[in-house]
Amino acid sequence: MPRLLSVNGGVPRDVTWNGKTVRTSVWKSPVDGRRMVRRLNVQGDAQADLAGHAGEHRAVIVYQVDSYHYWERFSSRNNFCFRPIR
Repeated sequence: MPRLLSVNGGVPRDVTWNGKTVRTSVWKSPVDGRRMVRRLNVQGDAQADLAGHAGEHRAVIVYQVDSYHYWERFSSRNNFCFRPIR
């Protein structure tokens, strides 16, 4: 039976990448408590690239926990963690 393990969100920030400053919202962190899911976004979450990563068909993205485990192995990292919803 599928179950929701974590809701993650974040806001845009400027970072240096390849010698340039870019605005990104790639870093998402687990949130506490409930969040309202609206037509265009999840409360407390935002996208930097509204043309490519926003809109009513992209307000929520769902990953299987197995995908996180794959990326941990692929990147030799172990910090793709999530905080279970209580």
